Amino acid sequence: MRSCLESLLAVQKRYHSILEKIVSEHNLTIAEWQLLLKVIDGNQTQEKLAKLTNLNVSTLSRQLSRLVAKKFISRFAGTEDNQRGGRRKYNYIETNQGKAVVKQLQADLKKFADNLFQHWSVDEQNMLQILLNRLDRSMERL
Repeated sequence: MRSCLESLLAVQKRYHSILEKIVSEHNLTIAEWQLLLKVIDGNQTQEKLAKLTNLNVSTLSRQLSRLVAKKFISRFAGTEDNQRGGRRKYNYIETNQGKAVVKQLQADLKKFADNLFQHWSVDEQNMLQILLNRLDRSMERL
C-alpha cells in the first residue's frame, strides 16, 4: 500500500496530465494559461509579470510572444526608453479572444471537477478540503 505522500504524488501527476490535455484543447500550455490569467488580472508590464512568475526575461518574452501570435493578448508600446539600456518597453492587454478562451477553459475545468466529485457528498468534499489545508499548513511549518 502506498503512503499518503506517494498517493498525493500520484494524484498530482494524474491531475497535471489531465490539466495539460484540457489546456491544450484551447491551444495553450499550462504556463501560457497562467500567464494569460495574470495579464487579465491587470498585470500589463513585463516587469510586473516577471516578478509574479519568477521567470527570467527571455523565457517570459517568448511566452508573451506566443500569446500575441495566438491573438490571446495584444502588445503595445509603453515607455519609449528604458534608462538602463535604451530598450523599448511593452505593455500587454488581453484580447476578446483571450478573455473568451479563459472563460471556456474555466467552464471545462469546472465540468472536470464536477465529474470528478460527482459521487462524493458535500461532507466528503469538505473533509478533503480541511485535510488538504491542514497538510499544507503542516508543510509550511517545516
